[in-house]
Amino acid sequence: MENVENKEIPLLNSYDILHGEGSSLRLRKGFTLMELMVYIALLGGIVLIAGQAFSDSTKMRVRTQNMLEASEVAESVANLIKTDIAQTGAKSAIEDGVSGVGAEYGSKFSDIYKDVYMDSDNETTSNRDSSSFSVVTKADGFDSLTLRRLRYDECDHYLAIEQVAWYVKNGSLRRKCKFLQIKEGTLVNTAPCYAWIPTDDPCTDSTEIEITEGVSAFTVIPGKPGVVGDNIQLFPATGVTEFRLVGRNDAAHLELPLITNEAEEINKGGNTQTLTNFYQNYDPIDEKIKEVGRKVNEVIAIRNETTTITSWKSLCSQEGNHFTFEPGEQYEISFEISSPGANDDKSKMFVPGVDYMSVGFRDKETGDLPKVNGVVQVNNFTFFPPMGLKGEGSGPGRSMRFSVAKKVENACLAFTFACYSPLVSQGKVSITNLRLTKIPSANYNFEAYDFESHKHDKQNVKAFLLKLDVKRNGESGHVDVVVSAPSNGPHD
Repeated sequence: MENVENKEIPLLNSYDILHGEGSSLRLRKGFTLMELMVYIALLGGIVLIAGQAFSDSTKMRVRTQNMLEASEVAESVANLIKTDIAQTGAKSAIEDGVSGVGAEYGSKFSDIYKDVYMDSDNETTSNRDSSSFSVVTKADGFDSLTLRRLRYDECDHYLAIEQVAWYVKNGSLRRKCKFLQIKEGTLVNTAPCYAWIPTDDPCTDSTEIEITEGVSAFTVIPGKPGVVGDNIQLFPATGVTEFRLVGRNDAAHLELPLITNEAEEINKGGNTQTLTNFYQNYDPIDEKIKEVGRKVNEVIAIRNETTTITSWKSLCSQEGNHFTFEPGEQYEISFEISSPGANDDKSKMFVPGVDYMSVGFRDKETGDLPKVNGVVQVNNFTFFPPMGLKGEGSGPGRSMRFSVAKKVENACLAFTFACYSPLVSQGKVSITNLRLTKIPSANYNFEAYDFESHKHDKQNVKAFLLKLDVKRNGESGHVDVVVSAPSNGPHD
């Protein structure tokens, strides 16, 4: 073996390494021009793609913001229009002042204000317009909606008849109102009613107000008359017209009214149930409302079947006499209440705000308003008897729609009466064609219909389809909404 103890070993410096001295390894100092150009091209492509993605993201965000803004504006405007449409045809009120039986018995009831109708005095019945609206499609393709209704003060007293118009002008949605009639006499600013009209009220001088610009579509379609969908009749059973009312006979309702049918048979069902002999909460000796011992009359609606059962709870518990209501569904109570047959019928002495009539539901176990977790799901609906003779006054129709937030079970249909003025308990109330129905979502059929040739049909319109498009910076917000107008027409 060779002795290497004293042999010199050459050392390689960095220059030798870079130039391959003493080794086969060969390294370079930098990139070639071609490589550099490739790198720059790749880097530019990456920057371009990233920039385009950022630009697209920014544009999408701006578009989304514009779309949201347009949708919010459209929804806000639609809510304003809904408020007006929902009051179309409101025509009855409580007159300012006191009733004929004295101040302690409340305000006077006013008859129907017929100027709310578009044309109620037309002698030709087939062309009489007892509705409170007009929809006209203009040459520019936009609709114009005109409606009439009463204006009330803080205490529901009559103030004026007003006409409201919605239309598009130069791409902007406008609203204009005017008074057709204002209450005669001095209107005072007195609590709690504030029965006055401000001097700057826009209806005073028919001020045109611009609601929003950028409107690209405004369409109002009345629900086609006579097409109301396939309502599901819950009470009485489908195809049945007869029903029966039975008095609620517990501690708070011991005084039962007299109930007869159209044949004047006592406690028998039929198409009509007439109630008389209401409990009187007025003390004729002291000439004031009783301090103690006040009672209400309450009756439960059941099927017209012969039975020996007298307990309202037992009758209510029978199948077909109690109901279940699901959230998200719409229901309606409807009935006709006959006008008094004679001038001396004491029901004409009914005083709104003092005497009380209502229809609603009672839990078949507790007898109270239906509740879920202590929260009432359906309140009572108050109504009043017609004040005129047959063929006059407010007309016979009554309808109340409702929905529930939580599922309600075991609810019985009930009427409640409480008489406090001196004579109303001596009157009679006749209920006819009582119905409880479930209203399907396709309740109204909105399609083209020639109302000008069938003006008499307009009184049957109880809903409108509103279509509204609003643009913001090139983006559109769209709203389709169905609005109920239960007071339109002579029978509300």
